[in-house]
Amino acid sequence: MEDIKNLSKTLYEKGKEGLDSRLLIAFNEIDSGGRVLEVGLGRGELTASIGKLKTDVELYGVDVAEKALERLRNYLTDFQLADISCEKLKFEDNYFDTVICLEVFEHLQNPYHALVELQRVLVPGGKLIISVPNYLGGHLMIYPGLITSKFFARFLRQNFFKINRFIPWGPVFNKDNVGRLMDSKCKNKFIGRFLLRGCQVTIRFLQMVTKVFGFKVASLYWCHFFICENRKNDTDSEFWIKQLNQASDFGQDLGWYDPSFHKKA
Repeated sequence: MEDIKNLSKTLYEKGKEGLDSRLLIAFNEIDSGGRVLEVGLGRGELTASIGKLKTDVELYGVDVAEKALERLRNYLTDFQLADISCEKLKFEDNYFDTVICLEVFEHLQNPYHALVELQRVLVPGGKLIISVPNYLGGHLMIYPGLITSKFFARFLRQNFFKINRFIPWGPVFNKDNVGRLMDSKCKNKFIGRFLLRGCQVTIRFLQMVTKVFGFKVASLYWCHFFICENRKNDTDSEFWIKQLNQASDFGQDLGWYDPSFHKKA
């Protein structure tokens, strides 16, 4: 609990609404005493926070931007400047206990190559913490069709990752992305602000209602977290057939969707 309290002191001084909770999803999944790799460091808030508060883990980083790595090198045991979409990571097989990759895959030209590399360096049974944005939020992405909760879940399962938890986070329509849309489509600023406010209130209301009834609708949230287990050495074909079949009804097997609600209606 003390770690969680201290974490907020190391995050953005002027962060976006909900940023703390987003980082805490990954932060709370990291076990003590292991090797952790973060791919796509961004501005480095998560890496710096882990480095300051979880001093018993070995932190490693991979990014395509040299400045990001240089800025965080004091927190990192080792790092690599690489494009995970097409380059091989320098780390040995089965090297990391946890791999974190937040809002990266939507920017990759070859997501399959990236996932294979992440799996290679992750120990069997190791944890992959990965998130992708909801394409409805207007986030820039190369393959919008892949970056949906349903199809990305199938993509993970096809590559022998067992999804243990699915966590939707944040409102899909926030002030920034809806504001940009209104500016480009609506010439009257007064009407634009009115529509913006209406969108925000509606989304928050729908999130509240679905939460009351015990389920969440993925499309209402800005990004989707998948907490996965690396099952690359699992040869149980029946298990994986079941996993892929479940992916077609994604959500029902992960506890965030309550089918009984519709049966009662």
